[in-house]
Amino acid sequence: MKMLVLISGTPGAGKSTLTEKLAEEFGLKRIFASGIMRQIKEEAKLDVERAQKGNGFWESEQGKQLTMERLKDSYYDLELDRRLLEIAEKEEKAIFDSRMMAWLYKGKDAFRIWLDASEQTRAERIAKRDNISVEEAKKAIQERFDADAKIYKKLYNVDIKSDRSPFDLVLKTDRYNEEEVFEIVKLALKRFFKL
Repeated sequence: MKMLVLISGTPGAGKSTLTEKLAEEFGLKRIFASGIMRQIKEEAKLDVERAQKGNGFWESEQGKQLTMERLKDSYYDLELDRRLLEIAEKEEKAIFDSRMMAWLYKGKDAFRIWLDASEQTRAERIAKRDNISVEEAKKAIQERFDADAKIYKKLYNVDIKSDRSPFDLVLKTDRYNEEEVFEIVKLALKRFFKL
């Protein structure tokens, strides 16, 4: 049975953490879009196993520079999305931490999750993770999400800020810890995939 899980959401909502927990629970291959994007930027051969999660990559100087390049040149996003779709077609059991896969992948064998949280909660999480001030984190996540929204509107005419139509589950994570979010999503996946 094919089992694909597509996780998207706002920066700092808990996508990468949830991706890792669900991958371990269900034996899914982890696919981190940020790691693949870095390989594309470095013109490295695609190696899904080495395409690790971002851990604050997009808020780093290197990540900000890549975002600026993405705003000017669509190559990076189009190539990333092509590779992600190729992986989705090939893999039987995988979980994707990717902003756009829920909109791009048309297969019915995927469960699509959107994670969100208030700006304050997300900024506090990122500030703690990256050892920066909450105000710096707010600025970084707002700039990143605005840039992503602009890129995806231009490339696919998708409004990532308000369109939740492709998602099977939309979860606001402010009031839940990592384990509670995991338990909620785990139950939804078991029901969806009849496990």
